[in-house]
Amino acid sequence: MHTADAPARARILAQIHALAGFLHARPDLPVHDLATFDLCYFPGGDDEAREAEVERIADLLQAPVVREDGHTTCEHRIGAAAYRVVAISDEARARHRALATYAPNIRPD
Repeated sequence: MHTADAPARARILAQIHALAGFLHARPDLPVHDLATFDLCYFPGGDDEAREAEVERIADLLQAPVVREDGHTTCEHRIGAAAYRVVAISDEARARHRALATYAPNIRPD
C-alpha cells in the first residue's frame, strides 16, 4: 500500500467533507443511528515495517497500539467516526487465505 500524495489526499478529504455536507443538507435521507465511518490506512512492507508504522502513527495520535490475532491497530475516534491504522501480519493473511479455500467446497442445503 502507499500513501496518497498531497493532491490525492486533498481530494479524498474534500470528498469526505462533501459527503458530510450532502447528508447534512438532506435530512430526508436516512442515516442509521448506529452508523460508523472509518477511514483506514493499511501500511505496506513486511511485518516489521507494517508494525513499526502503526507504532509511529500511534505516537502521533497519542493512541494505544492494540495487538489481536495478527492485527496491530491504532485509531483516533471522534464519536462514530475514526481514523484507523491496521497492519495485518503475514501469518494472519495466510490463515485467512487458507480459510477462504474452503468456501468453494461448502454447499448449503
